[in-house]
Amino acid sequence: MRVRQLTLLASLTTLLLCSWQLAAASDRGSLIVRSNPKDAYVYADGEPVYWAKGHYITLEAGDHKIDIYNYGFRPETRTVTITAHHTTKIDVAMQAIPGAVSGPWGAITVEGPHGAAILLNGKDPSAFFVGSIKEFDNDILWHKELIVPPGQQQLTVAYTDHDPWTVAVNVEANKRVVVDAFKGVRKTVAWSRGDQLKELSRFQGGVLNDHVAVEKVGGQFAVNNGQLNCGDSAHLTWSSTGATQTLIDGQPVAATGDETVSPKGNTTYKFTAVGPGGTYTSESTVNVNSAITASLNVTPGDVKLQNGQTPDSTQATVSWSAPGADTVSIDPIGTVSANGSQQVPINPSNNGAGPVDQTVTYTLHASNACGGSDTRTASLHISGPEVAAVTPPSETSDSAQKAEAPQLPHTASPLPMLALMGILFLAVAGLFRMFVKTSV
Repeated sequence: MRVRQLTLLASLTTLLLCSWQLAAASDRGSLIVRSNPKDAYVYADGEPVYWAKGHYITLEAGDHKIDIYNYGFRPETRTVTITAHHTTKIDVAMQAIPGAVSGPWGAITVEGPHGAAILLNGKDPSAFFVGSIKEFDNDILWHKELIVPPGQQQLTVAYTDHDPWTVAVNVEANKRVVVDAFKGVRKTVAWSRGDQLKELSRFQGGVLNDHVAVEKVGGQFAVNNGQLNCGDSAHLTWSSTGATQTLIDGQPVAATGDETVSPKGNTTYKFTAVGPGGTYTSESTVNVNSAITASLNVTPGDVKLQNGQTPDSTQATVSWSAPGADTVSIDPIGTVSANGSQQVPINPSNNGAGPVDQTVTYTLHASNACGGSDTRTASLHISGPEVAAVTPPSETSDSAQKAEAPQLPHTASPLPMLALMGILFLAVAGLFRMFVKTSV
């Protein structure tokens, strides 16, 4: 009787668990990723899931971001809509990165859960994913290898419902390091095959022999002109190999490119290329000459006025040069261009008040956007005997017009003029009669 009760209790418990699981899965659906190559690995909403080959991925109903990775191929991203209790299928043909890679080589064997993703020298799968543990867990009967450049490597294991785990692995040429996932490096052994391998494809999948051969990150970075004057430009050029991220001063750039720069001060540009195969860095410095060497001259610098000479009958010339300046002004002329000349009048301030002995000072101020500045002065000396005051042209003209114009009394009457004209008319008429009679 007791056995029957226990059996009934167990059955009820199993039924309750099944009912709970069905209820929990009521709003979930399935995803199948059919990829080429078949060993591609799937991330859903930024989390590692499993390799794609032959697996159903269970997801909640709704939209999901699906990333597909395989070393040696360009990452693919899809947005899929999962319907509860339905299976969604997507087909992905990945684009291979052309070319082979060469050694020297070392190898890493990783033992642990087959579904875990392996990242090398970074934790962003879009840049540092190299494969899954099932591709790198055997080197006895068949070769399933992660082949890497010699050196210090940071290996990360990412697995569903686990925090990412990272371990430093020192890989020597022609040696193989065995790593126990989530525990540590277990041993380093000889790897004679490494010395025999020359060029390899980045990825090879198969039943017995799999490998991922990670390309070492390399690059070049240069500047065409390391010495500039303020306002001039330099040209940066760069290239990289094996990199999945390239940056200049922390800003992303294309793997290969060029850029024109116009720094305002001494500037060091840092190029960084990173990928599963390591890190390449290079720096180039551009020195900027911000100095301004200006000049200012007044010709003639000494003006001697002669007797009878008026100040406005002679002029001086101010000339200047300020190469490398953005802003130039001359007191008391005002804002001017960086190079030029201008005539200035001779106008002593004591005009007409005694002998002249005066100095006029011109001051040039020059600056540029790089912080450079310069100030120059030049003087004009004016001397001579007492000089008559010069009447402004407008006043002289008005006075002359007033002197030449006759002034008539405002009370003059026209009657005397009419009487005079009448007397003249009678005289002319009388002379005319006398002339006629004489002629007869």
